[in-house]
Amino acid sequence: MKIAVCFKIIADYDRMSPKDWEWDEHYVVDTRFVRSIFNCFEESALEMALKLSRPLEKTADTAELTALTIDDEKADLFLKHLIAVGYDHAVRICPNKKLALRFSPLSISHLISAYMNHNAHQLVIFGMQGGEGDNGQTGFLVAEQLGWPCIREVTDVIKTESPDFLKVTSRIDGASLVQIVKLPMVLIIGNSKDSPYLRIPNLKQKLEAKKKQVTLLSEHDLKLDNKEGPHKVGLNKVGPNKEWFNTDKTLINLHRQKVNPPCIFLEGQTGRDQAEQLYHQYLKKRLP
Repeated sequence: MKIAVCFKIIADYDRMSPKDWEWDEHYVVDTRFVRSIFNCFEESALEMALKLSRPLEKTADTAELTALTIDDEKADLFLKHLIAVGYDHAVRICPNKKLALRFSPLSISHLISAYMNHNAHQLVIFGMQGGEGDNGQTGFLVAEQLGWPCIREVTDVIKTESPDFLKVTSRIDGASLVQIVKLPMVLIIGNSKDSPYLRIPNLKQKLEAKKKQVTLLSEHDLKLDNKEGPHKVGLNKVGPNKEWFNTDKTLINLHRQKVNPPCIFLEGQTGRDQAEQLYHQYLKKRLP
């Protein structure tokens, strides 16, 4: 089984103070001084794939793991980390510098789908959200472009006796759904209690990983030209409109929308009166 896990590294926003969130004249917040980390959902996806790669008892069915990201040189350190913990291949797609991928899940999905079309993978795994943008659309778009089934909010994946099937547990409407699914498949990982963190390599594994190279791919390597590049993705591939998707947009402003939650004041002369009103009007109907 060939498994590809798509991930994205993001800035550790928890280490940024309120003053660090000031944007420059181009409306960009500088996060270069903040350390980079794996996105939490994709960290679970990466660890889940490692567990899935272990063969079942009395079988020799192993998995070939590929870690895939679309980024610049700063991602190579993370790719080497993944090689150290057990990934067979580390692939980085180098996007066109003129292409703005920050809020463009359709362009990102087109690059990923092009890679999958040139490599015979049976399983593609995504995190539920991927940092900036947090659109949650990339996995669904890739599934639609590949024509594969897709399951969201996956919490666990287990091999079955057949190499063509997997046992997938997901969350739906607050309940757990267990399915036996047939490959190929796209899985979108949600909050996984069994695989919340990626394992840490030892010194020997790190030294061995340094000897291996990261595979670098361009649009040309993926056989994407100017007519069918990610900057001109046909919407007819994912929708009915015969138009071209255009990403030549410039961010001119960025602000957080203020939300004023409704507030109800409890009437009453004393605290006891207010407590009784709170109980009878709001709490009583929620109690079993």
